[in-house]
Amino acid sequence: MSDTPLEIISQVTEFNDLSEFMQDKDLDKALEFVVKLVMKPDVPAAKAPELIIQLQALSAKCAILARYYTTFEKGVEASKKKNAYYTMSDSLDRLVDALKYSAKFGM
Repeated sequence: MSDTPLEIISQVTEFNDLSEFMQDKDLDKALEFVVKLVMKPDVPAAKAPELIIQLQALSAKCAILARYYTTFEKGVEASKKKNAYYTMSDSLDRLVDALKYSAKFGM
């Protein structure tokens, strides 16, 4: 992993800014999972299925809200939220895929 401690701290600071802007407790939970996985990426095989389900549920919520902000809300703030939710949904999906791979092959 090439992230230096300073880069990780910067990411956490940016996550905090995102959290304050979005005001979404479930998004905060997803960001919490991401930070924990960055800090300690080795997930025990017994915990992986539960984590996968939680992350996939959070991803689904983000995808639904992204579509909501695309369809019903207008304006700069709505556009920013839409983009954040789309990105979070995609990122969580990729993280879930990695966790599935890891759980399957025991990494």
